[in-house]
Amino acid sequence: MADLEGKNLDRYELRQLRGRGGMADVYLAYDSHFEREVAVKVFKREDEDLLRRFIREAQLMASLHNPHLMPVYDTGTCRLDGMNVYYIVMPFMDGGTLRARIRRAPIPLKQACRYLRDIADALDYMHGQGIIHRDIKSSNVLLDADGRCYLADFGIARTANDSTQLTSTGNVLGTVDYIAPELFESNYRADERSDYYSLGVLLYEMVTGHLPFVAENQIAVVAMHVNKLPPPPHIYVPNLSPAVENVMLRALEKQPEARYGSANELATAFCRASTARPTAKLPAASVQSQPSGAFTPSTRRQTVPPPASYPPTSYPPAPRPTPAVAVPADGYYGESPGQYAAQASLYPPPDLQKNHPARTQGWIVTMIAIIILLIIAIPVSYAVMKTINRPVAVSTPVPPTATPDLQSTAQAATATAVQQANGSATAVAQSTATVQAKATATATAKKQATATAQAKASATAGVIQTATAANPLYSDALSNPNDANTQAAQWDTNLTTCSFHDDGYHVTANQLNTFVGCHEAGKQFQNFTAQVDMSIQSGHSGGLFFRMDVGPLKGYLFEVDDKGNYKISVSKNYDLGSMTVLRDWTASPDLKTGTNKNRLQVIARDGTLLFYINGMYQPAPIQDATLNGGDIGFLAAWDQGEKTTVVYSNVSVYPLS
Repeated sequence: MADLEGKNLDRYELRQLRGRGGMADVYLAYDSHFEREVAVKVFKREDEDLLRRFIREAQLMASLHNPHLMPVYDTGTCRLDGMNVYYIVMPFMDGGTLRARIRRAPIPLKQACRYLRDIADALDYMHGQGIIHRDIKSSNVLLDADGRCYLADFGIARTANDSTQLTSTGNVLGTVDYIAPELFESNYRADERSDYYSLGVLLYEMVTGHLPFVAENQIAVVAMHVNKLPPPPHIYVPNLSPAVENVMLRALEKQPEARYGSANELATAFCRASTARPTAKLPAASVQSQPSGAFTPSTRRQTVPPPASYPPTSYPPAPRPTPAVAVPADGYYGESPGQYAAQASLYPPPDLQKNHPARTQGWIVTMIAIIILLIIAIPVSYAVMKTINRPVAVSTPVPPTATPDLQSTAQAATATAVQQANGSATAVAQSTATVQAKATATATAKKQATATAQAKASATAGVIQTATAANPLYSDALSNPNDANTQAAQWDTNLTTCSFHDDGYHVTANQLNTFVGCHEAGKQFQNFTAQVDMSIQSGHSGGLFFRMDVGPLKGYLFEVDDKGNYKISVSKNYDLGSMTVLRDWTASPDLKTGTNKNRLQVIARDGTLLFYINGMYQPAPIQDATLNGGDIGFLAAWDQGEKTTVVYSNVSVYPLS
């Protein structure tokens, strides 16, 4: 939908675009009836599922009443330029988003306490109503002119007992930077404690000015949420007390059971710790018993090693000079997931080589450990010495009145034996310790590698949601050949193989035309995300062509049959029957068989290709650089028997961020 600045939605004059999101845009508007400024959130996608989500959000917001939840003034729909436009009217917040406030500077503890109490009050109220927010993040918290916080954006919230799914990928919704690690398990549904983890990430961001985990891509961020300890907050805020750090790290525990039991419990613990006198002895946050599982609870300040012992990849990259970039005006819901990857240098960590109390404490702990080892080694050495110097019966005993020379010799021999015994004991101890360390390191490495692989395999379902949340470069229902958007795309049209109908774009193959590819010629794409709904009405198989061209027919082909199998191939001349099979026919439990509709999705970035079926990733990525750009098209392939007819609808192509 084009920008609507200057347009009227009923009595609301849209004056200025203040924020963009994947589902809706937000405008500063003027309400002529009450003569006041308001914020109007306008739905902008041609997607029935998203529209239902938008309407559901309006209903949720209107049903909740809490001083720290964004209220709803009005909702409605009106005709504008021949289209139905849906909107939600809310108060306009002069203070902007919490994200914009954090970007200026980390938030002082006293102010962070006040913000956290406001957000926690709203979140616990929602949970009390049986609603899980699922998208707690700094850009979804708004500030009024007096600095009060309001939790907003319920687009992916759900009721705790809701058995339906808002999307085909289920629970992995929200922003990857804030999502709890357990949500990347295949059968885990979002609950209150996953909201608490997101709130913990937000608290970490407020206090330090950084997200706990930053990487070059979202899959790496997911792996860090699952496997890595967050960098200790005192790396960014050197004077942060251990009590405050304990609270922040407990909020980011990998195991849900180890976190705080409510948002207000977290807020209370943080505020007490942040206002306590430096000399006060605060009790450390207790760790509840942990069930065994894939996620290991992180250690808190008492057991956190000095900063130098953390792997470098745990920290945001060092700041680099970057060219000036125009930043859009901050507004509601205007940020994209994963954006902080480009902002890691806003508040660079202090020089880790400088001496500070944490490093001094580390040296003291090391010296104590050495002393303890010496205390243990001395009795061991003495026992070995006694064994070596045990008296042995000889035919001529040494007289009790030995000469001084003999005594000196005996003393020298004894000293040598002691030295040798000490060396032997130390060598044995060192050898044993080395073997144990290697075994532990090997086991840890295997565990981490397995967990990382599992995280990468499960996390990619969230990646496709993020990739399709942007404004599409091209979107078409494929049901009306007279639509201006359809005509601009220049789709193939004829009576036999490529034709438009009310239910979509029909591609047909038969004994005379066994391999049919219908395509658009008006748009070309190189790096992109594409998706389309397809249904095999009869016959063998269909699929999605991309980076395609005709004369001769070439491109990548994501092919699906009606038995639940898929194949991926590439060719520079399909007309000759030649192709390179990149992945041969593979059964997928995510495919619906028969005439059921399936959604095929592809992410293509240079030579890396990712494939999804109904929102679920089909591992692993394919590396191929045969073709680098072209059109979008669709397949119908005849094998034998009846003709093949495949119906395609709702095609969309998105830019890669």
